Amino acid sequence: MARIYLTRRFNMTAATHTRVTARIDPATQSLLNRAAEAAGIPTINAFVLGAAVEKAKAILQQEEIIRLNADSSLRLLDALENPPAPNRHLSELFRKHRSECP
Repeated sequence: MARIYLTRRFNMTAATHTRVTARIDPATQSLLNRAAEAAGIPTINAFVLGAAVEKAKAILQQEEIIRLNADSSLRLLDALENPPAPNRHLSELFRKHRSECP
């Protein structure tokens, strides 16, 4: 089982860096060594950091970016530029919110 620890090193003359360490079993270390070598990356640390950053970017892109086809994007723009009138239920919610949050 891998354990990951985050620590901060403070140095008044240099920028603050965060260190990430992991305890891994020998089989995982061997796997990471082989993969780093196959990718031409000199160290496990560089390999793991690169893979983690790549995965983090992919996850955030998936969560933060909305992809629409041409038809859907036109419908969205039209709805934003010409919003429908609020229905009765929405109007009641606005009234309730205004009365609860002066």
